[in-house]
Amino acid sequence: MFEALPCEKRALFLRTALNKALISSLLHLLEVAEDVFSPETYQRSLEKLRSLNPEKKFSSFLYALNTAFSQAIMKEDIEKIQIIVQNIIENRFQIEGINFLSVKDIPPYYCELFEQSSSFEIPGGATFTGSSPAGHQRIKSLFQQGLDLISKSCEDLYKEIQVFLGEILTFDSPQMKYGSSFNLFGLIYIRETFPFDTIADVVDALAHETGHIHLYSLSADDPLVLNPPEERYPAPLRKDLRPLIGIYHASFVVSRVLYALRALYRHKLLSEDDQTRCATLIEEYKLKYTLGLETIQKHAKMTSLGQDILNSTMKLAS
Repeated sequence: MFEALPCEKRALFLRTALNKALISSLLHLLEVAEDVFSPETYQRSLEKLRSLNPEKKFSSFLYALNTAFSQAIMKEDIEKIQIIVQNIIENRFQIEGINFLSVKDIPPYYCELFEQSSSFEIPGGATFTGSSPAGHQRIKSLFQQGLDLISKSCEDLYKEIQVFLGEILTFDSPQMKYGSSFNLFGLIYIRETFPFDTIADVVDALAHETGHIHLYSLSADDPLVLNPPEERYPAPLRKDLRPLIGIYHASFVVSRVLYALRALYRHKLLSEDDQTRCATLIEEYKLKYTLGLETIQKHAKMTSLGQDILNSTMKLAS
C-alpha cells in the first residue's frame, strides 16, 4: 500500500491519520494540564480542538504547539503551558490550499517555534535576520512557477503536493537554505536570499522537501530504520556523517526528485539553459541515489515497511 510513487489518495489517508493523532494528543495534554487553566479557558480550548476537521489541512504550527505543549508539561512550565493554550484558542488552524507566509507576518510565539524546529541540527544554532517584502515576493513567485511546472509535467506528484503542503514560510538566515520538519508538518521554510539558479532548482526543492513531508507521515507510526542515531555514515546530500534514518530520507527524496525532474525534462517546458540545468541535476542525483542506496543496503536494519518503501524508490529512480 505504501510506496515512494506519488498518490493523492494515499496522501489523503496519511494526512488524515496524522491529523487525528494530533488532535488526540492535544486533547490528552489538555486533560493532563486541566488544573492550570480556568474552567472557561479549558472549555474554549476543548471546543476549538474538537471543531477541527482532520480530513482537511491543518496549519503546521498546530503540530509545533503539540510538541511544545508536551515539553512544557514534562518541565512543569506553567507559564509556557498557558501561552500554548492561549495560542490554540486565538489562532486559526484549519487552512486551505498552499499559503505563503513570512516570519514577519506570524505571531511572535510561532517565530520562536519555527526557529527551534528549523535550527536544531545546526551546530551553534542559527542567526535569523528577519524578512523583507521583496525577498518574500521573490520566493513566492519562484515557487508558484515551480508548482505550475509540476502541475503540467508530473500530475500525480502535483496532486500529492496539494495534499501534504499547506504552508511555505520565508525567512532569512546566513546558516540555512530551505528545509522541513516533522514538528512543522506540512510546511516548507525557505531562505529569501537563497540563490536558486534556475526554475529547475525550484522544482528540485519542492520535490525534495515534500518528499520529506511524505516520509514524516509514514514514520509517525513506523520507525522505518532501526539503527540507533549514534551510528553515522557518509551521506549523499551532506558533508557531515549522518545517521542511517537521515540517509534513508535522502534516498527517498532523491528518488522523487529524479521522478519530478525527468518528467519536467520530457515535457520540454523549460528554456534551453534551464533544460540543460535539469539534465545536469538528473545525472548528479542518479549518482547520489546510488551512493545512498548502497549505504542503506549495507548497513541499515529496516522494518518491513521501511524495506518495502526503499524497494519502491529503486523503481522510481531507475
